[in-house]
Amino acid sequence: MATVVSSASSALVGAMDKLIILSNAPRSWPPYATRAFGFLVAACFLLAVLLGVDLGIGTAGDLKAKAKFSEADKAKRQAQKSAFRRFQASYLTAYLITMLADWLQGTNMYTLYSGYDMPVGILFITGFTSSAVFGTFVGIYVDQYGRKMGCVLFCLLEIAINILEHFPNFWLLILGRVMGGISTSLLFSAFESWMVTEHRKRGFPEEWLATTHGLCSTGNGLVAVLAGVVAQLASDAWGDIGPFRLAVMLSGLCLLVVVTWPENHGTQDTAEASAYSLAVKDIRTKTPVWLLGVIQSLYEGAMFTFVFVWVPKIFTVAPSTHLDLVSGHEVPNSSPPLGLLFASFMVCITIGGMLFTPLNDSMGPEWATTLVTALSACSMVVPVVTDSFPITLAAFMTLEACVGCWFACSATLRSKYIDDKLQSSIMTIFRVPLNALVVIGTRLEQTATLPTVFTVAAVWFGLSCVFQSALAGWADGKRDTLQDAAVKQAKNGNGNGKKYK
Repeated sequence: MATVVSSASSALVGAMDKLIILSNAPRSWPPYATRAFGFLVAACFLLAVLLGVDLGIGTAGDLKAKAKFSEADKAKRQAQKSAFRRFQASYLTAYLITMLADWLQGTNMYTLYSGYDMPVGILFITGFTSSAVFGTFVGIYVDQYGRKMGCVLFCLLEIAINILEHFPNFWLLILGRVMGGISTSLLFSAFESWMVTEHRKRGFPEEWLATTHGLCSTGNGLVAVLAGVVAQLASDAWGDIGPFRLAVMLSGLCLLVVVTWPENHGTQDTAEASAYSLAVKDIRTKTPVWLLGVIQSLYEGAMFTFVFVWVPKIFTVAPSTHLDLVSGHEVPNSSPPLGLLFASFMVCITIGGMLFTPLNDSMGPEWATTLVTALSACSMVVPVVTDSFPITLAAFMTLEACVGCWFACSATLRSKYIDDKLQSSIMTIFRVPLNALVVIGTRLEQTATLPTVFTVAAVWFGLSCVFQSALAGWADGKRDTLQDAAVKQAKNGNGNGKKYK
């Protein structure tokens, strides 16, 4: 059996090497990077075929329900599906254009600021601090004055920010980072809250929300891969500023889509102080709400910390030579192909987004998220205990797949447990501890050893798993209580069809 597996593996690697040679990939790219990217892309397509990835209204529950519909009900359901697909397509178009622009900015920001001879660390910390400060109240205004308005403001800010990046002036760049903190708060509050509220206003089934969240996560991974390629082409044409020029155009395109959306609100008729009080009250009195906030802060704080340390770790453990596939000789490595590795990570995010639907259907979002947080913690222990390059790279790719699944899991849990009217307010309040953790992670990257930073990230992931397990246990207990109440009612002869919530 082992011989068969070994022969099959060798044949697959040989076939992949031939494809790499035929694709005329640069010979300076080591095979570990090109093979990894090729196999991940193949796995992504295979998974899409096996899971039947489409516009996603085909969960097991929906298929079972079809048998209960009359012909008239089926026609009505079909009309509802068509309306939902149009709504979903409009939202995904704007969301994915926005994320493409966002990924484009991330690829060359460090090298752009370094080329300007600017203090990169100060500029980065300014952005995170701005997000922490403005995040405390941006969501409240979004809920009160309109989510669509928040999305429009985001697009206008992004256009201005990416124009400012063209000027090698410290104070203009600082202004851009401050504005970037505001736009980040809007990105992670206004868009999702608009979609969730509009979904419910139009009367679409609640279970269809998970399909949109899953497609957002999968699509986010795909546009991130695309961003890496497009950013390289843009920087080849215009230098490090090239991706930012494209981001200006993409933000304008997103604006054209967003202005066609109807407006919706959260706490529209509530004063700002009252809106904040209501959000704080929900956090203090509702167990799943504060648990979700703590989990998100810990998980994403660790995730952003990883962003700062994966590159130096790769430089530390990457092999010094690689096999030239054309000549068959060992040649020295100049440096790891970070762009190709980044693209591979983004394919992993896409795979993780695809895995969300089967995990959600089989174990529910609470336990699926528990599994994701546990695997994330384990993956960060690996670079602490070993310097093996293949094992370290596999751990990083595992984490990225978990991150892809996390995006869909966390969005599904937010829509399940957080009140529509307060969603933006609550989400942005929890961006304060999140950004505090990111600032700590940034400082650690500059002052501590790499094993120490990875240990801290593993601890944060582990704590998020502990709190997520508590949330899953709470949900199971709530479900058991409702079932016991239903059984008791039936025994008392009061089976009148009343539903419990």
